[in-house]
Amino acid sequence: MLTVDANTESSPYVAPADEAEGRAAFRRQRRQVIGIYLTALLLLLMLFGGLLLQQYRDEVAAAEGRNAAKASVVVEWAKSVFSLSGQALMGVAELVDAQGMPNAESQASMSAALRERNRYMALVDELGVLDRDGIVVASSDQAHYAGSDFADSELFTRLRSGEVEEAVTPLYWSESGQAYFFGHGRRLIDAKGRFLGVAIARVSPRVFTETVLSMQIGQGESIALVDPAIRLIARNPQVEEYAPGQRLVAPMTQAALAQGENHWSHIFWSPLDQRKRLFWLERVDSYPLWVVVGVDMAEVLAGWRQRLSIFACLWCLIGLLGAWGVRHYVRRLTLAQQLEKRLREREQARAELSVIAAAFQANLGILITDARGRILRANAMFTRITGYSEAEIVGRHPRMFSSGQHDALFYRELWRSVREQGHWEGEIWNRHKHGELLPQWLAISAVRDTQGVLSHFVATVMDISERKAAEEEIHQLAFFDSVTGLANRRLFMDRLSAALKQGARHQRFGALLFIDIDHFKQVNDTLGHHAGDRLLAGVAGSLTRRLRESDTLARLGGDEFAVLIEALDDDPARAAELAERIAHKLMAAISETSALFDQSLSISASVGIALLDDPYVSVDEYLQRADMAVFQAKAQGRDRFCFFDPEMQEALLASIRLERDMRQAATLDQWQLYYQPQVDEQGVITGAEALLRWAHPERGVVSPAEFIPLLESTQLINDVGAWALERACEQLVVWASQPQFAALTVSVNISPMQFRERHFVARLEEIFTRTQVPLSRLKLEITETLLVDAPEQARATMSLLQALGVRFSLDDFGTGYSSLAYLAQLPLDQLKIDQTFVKQLPDSRANAAIVESIIVLAQSLELEVIAEGVENVEQRAWLLAHGCRLYQGYYFARPMALEAFEARIMRRAL
Repeated sequence: MLTVDANTESSPYVAPADEAEGRAAFRRQRRQVIGIYLTALLLLLMLFGGLLLQQYRDEVAAAEGRNAAKASVVVEWAKSVFSLSGQALMGVAELVDAQGMPNAESQASMSAALRERNRYMALVDELGVLDRDGIVVASSDQAHYAGSDFADSELFTRLRSGEVEEAVTPLYWSESGQAYFFGHGRRLIDAKGRFLGVAIARVSPRVFTETVLSMQIGQGESIALVDPAIRLIARNPQVEEYAPGQRLVAPMTQAALAQGENHWSHIFWSPLDQRKRLFWLERVDSYPLWVVVGVDMAEVLAGWRQRLSIFACLWCLIGLLGAWGVRHYVRRLTLAQQLEKRLREREQARAELSVIAAAFQANLGILITDARGRILRANAMFTRITGYSEAEIVGRHPRMFSSGQHDALFYRELWRSVREQGHWEGEIWNRHKHGELLPQWLAISAVRDTQGVLSHFVATVMDISERKAAEEEIHQLAFFDSVTGLANRRLFMDRLSAALKQGARHQRFGALLFIDIDHFKQVNDTLGHHAGDRLLAGVAGSLTRRLRESDTLARLGGDEFAVLIEALDDDPARAAELAERIAHKLMAAISETSALFDQSLSISASVGIALLDDPYVSVDEYLQRADMAVFQAKAQGRDRFCFFDPEMQEALLASIRLERDMRQAATLDQWQLYYQPQVDEQGVITGAEALLRWAHPERGVVSPAEFIPLLESTQLINDVGAWALERACEQLVVWASQPQFAALTVSVNISPMQFRERHFVARLEEIFTRTQVPLSRLKLEITETLLVDAPEQARATMSLLQALGVRFSLDDFGTGYSSLAYLAQLPLDQLKIDQTFVKQLPDSRANAAIVESIIVLAQSLELEVIAEGVENVEQRAWLLAHGCRLYQGYYFARPMALEAFEARIMRRAL
């Protein structure tokens, strides 16, 4: 539908696919340019970063090399200091070799010699000799140290043990000298290598301090000496807060010394001046002394940081220039895209004019009025829809088409929508020139000029008569039956649901009636489906005439009708009485439809009634109740009605539960075979009838009268019957290997439904092959009902099985079909007299005559005869007297489990 609205910026044709593609191309180019720019910036940043990183490493490596060189110089000097003290100790050792270890007489002369030697060695503070017990026996300061005991000192212990020949201690505090010193000792031995004592020298660290302070260092550089405990020995430049011998807090340095490496380099904050430095640590040979050379990282990286600033400025400048270039390029792209858009809009505007011109001649009626509603123009389709020519309507008002079907409120809402929203669209009825009313789809749009002033109204009109007719037809098909025109199941369910809510609100009882035409299938089969449809339509018409307009009559499907009668009465008994009257009236109306047919055809119906007396019962539940009531009416003989009884529902639910459990019986191994003995005139067990039993876990042993009909109605009889036959065959195979059971026969009942199964013979052959049963000991019991539907097929199937060796017994003989002609043709081996005849022997003459005739007939056909249901000795005696020598019944034994049956035979064998 085409509408025109001046408030809309562009028509549906203003943004075609090529314009969207142009915008997408513009965005793609812009993303590409920005991506290239950012990638170039990133690559340039990576290049500058790589160069700066390499330069950084080079600067640090060069500084590290300078530090190592300075440290090596200091190490060599420190080694020379200890070499001089070592020479002094060597001289003491030579003196001892020449004079021997000093004693009381030579102690004074030895001390004088030591003082003389100490005078010429500025690096050594004191010289002394310790005996083998660590007692000072001579000293350059004999007055102060004579007799002092150094036996427990680490230096004396190491030298006495012979671990080393010469050793130097870390800094230690001297109480006498009130200063820190190094202890340098040498082991004294005699000509035979025996330990005599220790020559010891005390070295003052001031020589290290003076020398380190005299060294020339550059800006930001530092040189320090520390012992293994990180006690400061000397540092250049000096730090006033730290004196020689003071322990420094330097965890990283402590960790490096603990690793035992001879030299180590790292960058960390100095614990003395708190500046970040590159340190080089190197040990002075094997002495307890470390040289620490550092340089301020600010000095190391001064040139590098200058280059970093230059590179950063250069990168930013390149980035700004690139950004300007990208911005300029994007602006050019934007201008090109805008120019292309304007050209495209111009072409689109031209196309729109062509489209509007074509649309004015399209299949939609178009009417244009001015702002006051006067008609200015109409296209040809509008004139065809309304019947007026353009000349007849120009200058007039559109109210000339009013049908009178819409009130003033409808038109007020219509024009309010046009004024506020600029348009209105909806279904409307208008009048044709010739007077008929037509449904139309109308769209009205307000057109405004560039200043927003209303200038025109444009209306598009479409004739929807055909669509309305189609909708009506769809509605009819969706909610009404095509044969009778009545409501279908869907509509009926909706109305029933509404009726339940209405009844609950007003506390009035209604009724639901299900009507099922009796023997409707016979009408279709004998007279054809056309006659069946005539009958359905006739029944629908008759029922409609008997019901109120407020009642709902529906055809639910097939020959089933449903009637919903609302608000019968507020008394349930009175409502039931009224429902009964209505049922009689409707049944009478149905019987009248017999007049539709020339043949003598009687039409009747069965009716089920469910009172709508409980608002909490669901729609489906009520339908189920009425359906069960119909079923009950049919079970009672048809042509009658029946009210729903809760006992019906309980019986149905019980049957459903029983069927559910029965489907699980095979899986849960609940099927069992019982055996009822068959005896001869001597009372000897000659065989047994295998009877199926169901051992239900809750109900106990279920009667066959309950589950056999269910098995047949659910088609499960085929599988369960095959199971029973196979178990009986397996038991015969077991008995065949035991002498006391080998002569027994087993009879198995075969349902007519089993017998008529397509693959019945093939299934039995599989069982016989699988079990290898001796077929001469197996008898299949069939009933006379098998011969009613397809006697020829039954005889053919029996012949095939007899050829395999299977024997047949005709069960319940005399109660059913009893055709002597087929009896003579069937391959039977045995007749079984039904218990209904045996039960009244010998008192009933009629039964006695029938049984006697059956015996004579069996003898004449050379068939075995066996009587079932023998319950007393009189019945057995009568049967024996008349020639029947095989019996089965409670007089001999009830059906029993396999174990009990075998035990009974074993007892008789003993």
